[in-house]
Amino acid sequence: MVGSGLINSAPQLLRKPKARTEKVEDLVEMVYRGFIRVPSFQRGLRWGTKQVQELFDSIYRGYPIGSLLFYQRPAEATRILVGPLRLSAPEEAKAWWVVDGQQRLTALTACLRREVPLPAKPDPGDPFVLYFDVADQAFRRPPKAGDFPSTLVPLPKLLDATELTEWAFTWEYGRDDTLRRRLFDAGTRIRDYPIPLYLIETEDIEAAQQIFYRTNTAGKPLEWPEVHKALFGDEKSSPSTLADLSNEIARVGMGRLTEERLLTALFGLEGLDPTRTLAEHYRRDPAVLRDAVQEGVPVLRRVLSFLRRDGEIPHLRLLPKRVLIDVLTRFFALHPEPSARTRVLLSRWFWRTVLGAGAFDDRTLRRQGIKSIERNDEEASAQRLLDLVDRTRHRPFELPAAFDGRSDDNRIVLAALAHLKPRHLMTGRPLDIPGLLKEQDKDAFVKIISKSGVEGSRSPANRIVQPQGTPVLKLLKSLEPSLFDGNAIAASHAISPKALNLLREGDLEAFLDERLLTLTEAVRGFASRMAAWEQSDRPSIEYLLRSTEAAAS
Repeated sequence: MVGSGLINSAPQLLRKPKARTEKVEDLVEMVYRGFIRVPSFQRGLRWGTKQVQELFDSIYRGYPIGSLLFYQRPAEATRILVGPLRLSAPEEAKAWWVVDGQQRLTALTACLRREVPLPAKPDPGDPFVLYFDVADQAFRRPPKAGDFPSTLVPLPKLLDATELTEWAFTWEYGRDDTLRRRLFDAGTRIRDYPIPLYLIETEDIEAAQQIFYRTNTAGKPLEWPEVHKALFGDEKSSPSTLADLSNEIARVGMGRLTEERLLTALFGLEGLDPTRTLAEHYRRDPAVLRDAVQEGVPVLRRVLSFLRRDGEIPHLRLLPKRVLIDVLTRFFALHPEPSARTRVLLSRWFWRTVLGAGAFDDRTLRRQGIKSIERNDEEASAQRLLDLVDRTRHRPFELPAAFDGRSDDNRIVLAALAHLKPRHLMTGRPLDIPGLLKEQDKDAFVKIISKSGVEGSRSPANRIVQPQGTPVLKLLKSLEPSLFDGNAIAASHAISPKALNLLREGDLEAFLDERLLTLTEAVRGFASRMAAWEQSDRPSIEYLLRSTEAAAS
């Protein structure tokens, strides 16, 4: 519910929204030629096949499907994405931008304007391949197997009355009066179905914000990508959405951050509480995050550079405790070029927190971390972050019992393995970890022993970083531990000569036990070096002198 203060201060529209109706046929054409701008769903539509089928069934039966809401503003010439359709949209002085109704308009346009023939086996993530079954008057997906019923009519055939009439002459059931009438009736019902809509014509951005906010918080969560695109979207500026930002960050070569992660990072960038929802922040400031995407590009690049160079995380797939990105984004927003000493201390704070020495739960940690960062004092900020670590919680790292590449503990193990600069078992050359993870993601974490029933085979000790399809077990057995090259290749994977001998002898369980010991030692050594528990955390000499002079004055 919107707070009373926001209600009292909300601006009024000088002109009431225009209420009208448009037929499905006309709305689809307006979307197709780019007059109606439906923002690109680069993060994937929320609707699946069931929702799309129910939409067309409701239209066919004459049920209400709700009204649409548009905000009128200029639009640049560009390429737009409407579901699977890539369309050229010309410049429009008074384009209609969708405020409410993206899902429905995308479903209508993507289904009815799809080129035929339709895919016989559509991608499971593409819900827009539909047929009208004239036999039982239902909307269906193509069958997964078996005969393709000849009573299924591709939905795009129903959009154009003239084309449908011509096509019906060659249709197998064109001479069946009952089925032919059903076919033409379905086309008429869909094309001529009237959808009520409201058109906002105002240059008052605050009024538009209020309308969008209230529309999108009535019984469903407010999604910032759609808020930003509808209200602040500027075709001249890029990036302008979280999807754009994700693409920009991916160019760094460390992988991709999810839009949910990017959203909370932008909260951190602005010094906002990342544990609160967009709706809560919006109630306090309707222009929240208006320019944050473009501001976030250089900041997040610096964050990733720090994680790679100072934190020794070569790829986001290996990044534990990703929530800490929110705090790091705030730090590098206020201190874009920290000193070498500050970077060292910041890395220690990151790794100590990752290793479980944070004094708070993750939610409190993020809030306190962002509050700890001072605008004009980077070294004091680093010291205050270190104060959030409870040294008494420091314990030797224990490897998890089972491997799961999504868990923080396993990511610590993988980061330690990456630090060993693992080599290809066949060529002996160092692996390109970022490139391998970009190409194969979690499939690059290959099992050494795939045989079931071997005790310890579920642990991280049974995983190795290699290109998928590499005959890992065979190649490891072929390594000669007495030779330098063989030993060096195995050592780059935390596999000792003793473990190699056990593997060559066929004692798989003993191999895993030995590898677990070596891997544990490697991970603990890496973690200890990164956290630097025994090292002094004092700030730079220059900072101490400045502090002393300030205190004396």
